[in-house]
Amino acid sequence: MQAQILNLLLELRRDFGLTYVFISHNLAVVEHIATRVAVMYLGRMVEEAATPVLFESPRHPYAQALLASVLTPEPGLGIPETGLGLAFPDPLNPPSGCAFHPRCAQARPECAHTPPAVRRDALGQVSCHLHPASASQQAGHEQ
Repeated sequence: MQAQILNLLLELRRDFGLTYVFISHNLAVVEHIATRVAVMYLGRMVEEAATPVLFESPRHPYAQALLASVLTPEPGLGIPETGLGLAFPDPLNPPSGCAFHPRCAQARPECAHTPPAVRRDALGQVSCHLHPASASQQAGHEQ
């Protein structure tokens, strides 16, 4: 049933030039149906890119962990280790700076106190201190 509905959505998009906002936690479905993907963490977009770009080389550490957490049909591989730990932040009281920094293995000192600027480039956009925005992008972000 799910496959039929997804294929119908794809046909309608093709035949009528429709655009959808499709929200899902099922990454296989997202990869199948989406042309662009936005990854969100605690209600904020941390990365956005064309589907093949994001699935082949995610740039934000949360997007990387999310894609690394996908279970495989191979029973011997077990559950993937993402390095995110078991503690979850309180969405009503998010951490300062980059909200992902308490769970990020690549966090830098500035991540704890400074929210990252949005970097827009040919690949899409990412909000992470590992991928700093240019001076012109930071000026536009502050306005």
